[in-house]
Amino acid sequence: MGNRILVIDDDITALDLVDILFEGQGFEVVRHSNGLAALDGLQSSKPDLILIDLMMPHLAGQECVRQMRSRGVSVPIVAFTALDDPSAHQEARQAGCDKVIVKPCKSKDLIKEIEKLLANPGSASEEN
Repeated sequence: MGNRILVIDDDITALDLVDILFEGQGFEVVRHSNGLAALDGLQSSKPDLILIDLMMPHLAGQECVRQMRSRGVSVPIVAFTALDDPSAHQEARQAGCDKVIVKPCKSKDLIKEIEKLLANPGSASEEN
């Protein structure tokens, strides 16, 4: 089985689409519909990469990322968000995201960025 990706998004349709996309590329997908559930399951999911929405109820993506980083999570974390706002992107990076990708985006572009981060976890580009 390929790399394990933890996907956190409160939009079930988005979860389904990302799940189909990644599994079609040979990734194993673990999914949660909110940040609290993701934090609770973090120990058992052992992801190689985390893809997280920023706008979620109960626990915003940025705060979830802060808590993950404070718990020692060192895998790449990608904010996958509809927010096309530079200040929100900066806040996501300050929280500990390695990359911000605005959705919707082309499937091939998302896969390319994920594969790049998995190949070189410290190589997140600063362009987004």
